Amino acid sequence: MRSLIGFPCLGDLLVGTLDSASGNTGLLIVSNGNEIRSGPHRSMAQLAHRIAAAGYPVFRFDRRGVGDSAGANEGFLGSAADIAAAAATFRREAQLRRLVAFGNGDAASALALFHGQTRIDALLLANPVTTGPSVVPEEPAADAPPARGWMGRMIGRVSARRDEPTKSIVPELAAALTNADVPITVLLATRDTVAAAFADALHKPALSAAGTRIRRKQFDTASHVFAGTADKAWLYERVIEALAEQRAP
Repeated sequence: MRSLIGFPCLGDLLVGTLDSASGNTGLLIVSNGNEIRSGPHRSMAQLAHRIAAAGYPVFRFDRRGVGDSAGANEGFLGSAADIAAAAATFRREAQLRRLVAFGNGDAASALALFHGQTRIDALLLANPVTTGPSVVPEEPAADAPPARGWMGRMIGRVSARRDEPTKSIVPELAAALTNADVPITVLLATRDTVAAAFADALHKPALSAAGTRIRRKQFDTASHVFAGTADKAWLYERVIEALAEQRAP
């Protein structure tokens, strides 16, 4: 069964989708960029349906200022509170004992950076980004209405196209991943430029220590979001593996 759930985050109302299942190990999906929780071409909604059919509940959500959620969009580097609120809500609603978190792109990097601030038992990180915005997102005017629904999605797409200065977040990722006390699996699309940048960073001093404790799995594709039929099948299998490893008695 699929249901909508509203939950609070720093005074704003966030909206998530729960795909219920009988298991007590669940999958939290964190969206990439300014994507809404259904994912590109509804890929995350489809993945959630398949995972739930295999017996694992799944929760997807829109962070503040994206899709159906209220508030200001602070980008992935400002999403720690959103992830924590979503994880707590998911654990409570699905009565979970274990939680695996999955994210692609900047969502993977957000999970790497902020998982320690919430109760997450394992990380599944696809094509993590190694750069982030070098400027803090501007706050909306005090009298501006929150960007929600179709308008919020359009604003998100426009924002994502802007050329913004970036900075390396490799030192922050290195510290977070080196000090992590949960299993970490990194999924890389071998011909994706974002994945290639992360793989290259693993061989440099900053991330080399973290690289020794990261389990890395690769698939021969150029699709950042694993859009092809074979890509989707491979991603589904890796998610199921991660969930099975964390299956609670």
